[in-house]
Amino acid sequence: MPDALHWLGVTKIHNFISMSDMKYNAIVNTGITIVNRVEIPRELVPEDAQVEITAKVFHGYNAGKTYEGIDKDELEKTKGRPMEDTAQKER
Repeated sequence: MPDALHWLGVTKIHNFISMSDMKYNAIVNTGITIVNRVEIPRELVPEDAQVEITAKVFHGYNAGKTYEGIDKDELEKTKGRPMEDTAQKER
């Protein structure tokens, strides 16, 4: 990912909108400055994505203060929608 940014001549990113530490570290470790990591507000994460986002934050994604306090109990409380609901929407 940083190769393309360097090819485009990017040396500084003012607002980085990604929770991925892998992407952040890859970019920063190649010398590109990231000024501000923008948190993704909870209201912009669809209800269907709560399981995924909670698991990612629990395992190290940077979510800033928006998702503080996600521990194992919080992770186990997060539930997705039943499979029956998914199957009906795909028909």
